[in-house]
Amino acid sequence: MSKWHIGGIVLCTGLIGLGAVTLWSHTPKPSQAQQPETTAEVSPAAARPRVLLVHSYHAGYPWVDAITRGVRMASPASEVDLQVVYMDTKRHTDEPFKQRTGEEMRRVLAEWRPRVLIAADDNAQEYVATSYLGDEEIQIVFCGVNADPQKYGYPTKNVTGVLERPHYRESVALLRRLVPEARRIALLSDNSPTSAGALKFMCDEGTDSEIITKEMVTTFTQWKDAVRRLQDSADAIAVYMYHTLKGPDSDKSLDPTMVMDWTVRHSSVPVVGFFIFTVDDGALCGYLESGVEHGRRAGRMALDILNGKTADECPMVTALAGQSMLNLKTARALNLTVPQSVIADIDVLVEE
Repeated sequence: MSKWHIGGIVLCTGLIGLGAVTLWSHTPKPSQAQQPETTAEVSPAAARPRVLLVHSYHAGYPWVDAITRGVRMASPASEVDLQVVYMDTKRHTDEPFKQRTGEEMRRVLAEWRPRVLIAADDNAQEYVATSYLGDEEIQIVFCGVNADPQKYGYPTKNVTGVLERPHYRESVALLRRLVPEARRIALLSDNSPTSAGALKFMCDEGTDSEIITKEMVTTFTQWKDAVRRLQDSADAIAVYMYHTLKGPDSDKSLDPTMVMDWTVRHSSVPVVGFFIFTVDDGALCGYLESGVEHGRRAGRMALDILNGKTADECPMVTALAGQSMLNLKTARALNLTVPQSVIADIDVLVEE
């Protein structure tokens, strides 16, 4: 079990949870075995203005849970009737599944008729939100979007939201404090819409370090081949996502914790991450994106809309908050000496 030290407080990851929630299940017909489970968290009253939060991924995924937490912080239950539904396209990545789960989400929208749709991450835009561009009956707030918003026709009269951009420059700067000679950076990620937008941003942003390659792979075999090959050419591997990798003869995504564990055990060069779960899974360090910030900003926009604004009166923004994180167990495994001055500056330390 990992321990996080945050501002003098020790948190054990195995003990962190969101608490009890009331669950509403919309169960697919038995003949539709591949349909997603659409589980929603429901507020008890029906008289309050309705907001539907559609997640591209699944409950229990840390990024998803953080966004939900942020939305709830900004949209109190006393003011908003919030439902949360999950597309589950991180674990099920085939196109037919995405099409079916998109149809299911649109059916939920038609039946429940929320005033505001909060669509989280890119698949929720492509398969759900874009069906309502210009629809006067519903206002859309997106968050966690990595692609150029113009890909989805954003912004428009009834759409605004929060763009997601990795803290690449800050993450490399933190790495260089630990490994000053690290100048050749390899970008590695799974092959997903989220990864494509993020890696493009990293290449466009740049630092005084050199990006020697940008690779997105589909299978765990390809991933392992890339990690082994990069040992001879890279000073560090910057990993964005590893959650949609497939094993042999399977269309389901592998356990991401297992993927990162293998990666750090077979890499003699540091692995840099951009999310809390990446460093907690074993990456050395990173300057991390905040799902809570995305949810909180999106929730505030939704509340502003419910209070009389339209989406085009709420400017689209890019999430800016982040926090530094260091895995001391991994640093020891790499035989790195971490200066006390660096430790003093770290927001979150991970120890065994």
